[in-house]
Amino acid sequence: MFIPHPAIPPFSRACARIVPTALFTAALSFSASAHDITDNFSVGATITGVLQHGEFSDASIKDQSQGTVVTDINVNFQPTDQDEFDLVVSFASGNGLNTVSLYSAHPPYADDLEDDLENINGRKRDYLLTAWYKHTFALSEDTSLGLTGGIIDATGYVDDNEYANDGVGQFMNQAFVNNTLMVPPAFDTGIAGELDISDRWSLRGVWMSTKNDVKRTYNYLAGQLGFHTESGNYRLVAQGTSSDFASPTGKKEGLFSIGLSLDQQINDTVGAFARFGWQDNDATVSHDALYSAGLNLNGKLWGRAGDEIGLGYAHLSGGNDVIEETDVMESYIKFQLSEYVDLSLDVQYPNEQKTGTADSKGFIYGARINAYF
Repeated sequence: MFIPHPAIPPFSRACARIVPTALFTAALSFSASAHDITDNFSVGATITGVLQHGEFSDASIKDQSQGTVVTDINVNFQPTDQDEFDLVVSFASGNGLNTVSLYSAHPPYADDLEDDLENINGRKRDYLLTAWYKHTFALSEDTSLGLTGGIIDATGYVDDNEYANDGVGQFMNQAFVNNTLMVPPAFDTGIAGELDISDRWSLRGVWMSTKNDVKRTYNYLAGQLGFHTESGNYRLVAQGTSSDFASPTGKKEGLFSIGLSLDQQINDTVGAFARFGWQDNDATVSHDALYSAGLNLNGKLWGRAGDEIGLGYAHLSGGNDVIEETDVMESYIKFQLSEYVDLSLDVQYPNEQKTGTADSKGFIYGARINAYF
């Protein structure tokens, strides 16, 4: 795909506005440390500060800079080797560019921000993301079955990826965090099962009851079959819902998609990832096919093993709504400033074609600082 040279400030000029704020946040956070209260009880936290500057071709959205600060707190208790209780709460100030971006299916920062953390899923619950109990059954010497119930996040069980699955520490755009044809739901009532057979095979299953964008309750089911080697992971994912979504015919229809999530370490310094997905279009869907791939370069290449570079490209075919196709490119570099602090610089290029309108494209420059307690 040919990308014309944009008449926008270079990345260094955007960073001049972004980096000082991020470094100030880092300076406040260097005392961060992990806290294991006892051998089986721990409390941890992450504070993330993000500033993004977007320059867009669409006259309906002004070029602008927006920021957000997110605090995640995790409490974990494991009374035995087979039992585990886990709770996560999150607080955020600001919504970044997510609420003004024209790319609703691919927000430029794929974290849960201020608006997302209030009245979560229409449940009149704020800030509490997950609260679950897990029991693990040892079926044999190399086979185990874990069952989890409570308020869960389906992305913790399906569509995982070694190099493209963490909006806080890896790529920032949603296109490289999950399969955006059908992002697994999060933060609602559900049950999950995890079957591990030796180190080679895994099977995951998830059921959740949650609400869609129009606050209609629906059931979600997903399964994932994984094959694992010492250097790679290969996953087949299937997802479906009950018939509670709008369709072009006016009937309520269900969603169904299948996909692959692949990652492979090529050598000590280079890793690769890919995601492919296809979605049924009985219901109204923005896209019906996804193809994405990218590379991860370890900082050993320049003598800093804690650093990394990520490069990604995603193409999505339009579904049965107004979007014809979407392309997203992103690259980031992450510097490990200390054991508890890292800084990432990021650039994104989204380009979306819609029926009857000019292409909506632009550049988004970002800086992200993480402090781990």
